[in-house]
Amino acid sequence: MNDNNFAGNSKTSVDFLGNVWNYDCMGCAILRGDMKIPGGIIYEGKYTILGADPEIPIPGFLIVNVKRHINSFSELNKEERIEIGNVISYAEKALKELNFVKEVTLVQEERSKHFHIWIFPNYSWMTEKFGKGITYLRAISGYAQKNANKDDIKEVLYVVEKTREYFKKHNINE
Repeated sequence: MNDNNFAGNSKTSVDFLGNVWNYDCMGCAILRGDMKIPGGIIYEGKYTILGADPEIPIPGFLIVNVKRHINSFSELNKEERIEIGNVISYAEKALKELNFVKEVTLVQEERSKHFHIWIFPNYSWMTEKFGKGITYLRAISGYAQKNANKDDIKEVLYVVEKTREYFKKHNINE
């Protein structure tokens, strides 16, 4: 897998549906609507959006994007931090309460051009093939990109839809 295709480090990306996207910043392109997230946006708030990772077809692999073009958690204002926390909390609850996963890994790194947080689901096949821990996320992602079949993609889109329904039923700001 080519690391240049991760998190806006390249100018061109191919999503897991086969669509080719050109952009200067993946986060900004998604927010402007120039790049469509497979399955669509799950949740849009005042400061954030939530959707499936567009490049890696793993059911429940969600991305929380902040709308402002910043790259560090420390640059968020109080309102953004509150909304991001609520979105992460409800996304985790949705994945767990809908019985998609039992645990997730949260990841944010400042090397990306646009602040986002990965909500990375942990499945037994991942531990069986790669072991436990954050060091395996790239290998797991590469494996998913190379080995996804039509049923896997259907499952990703199903999880997106069910997570969207979950968000519609809950007021995340309460």
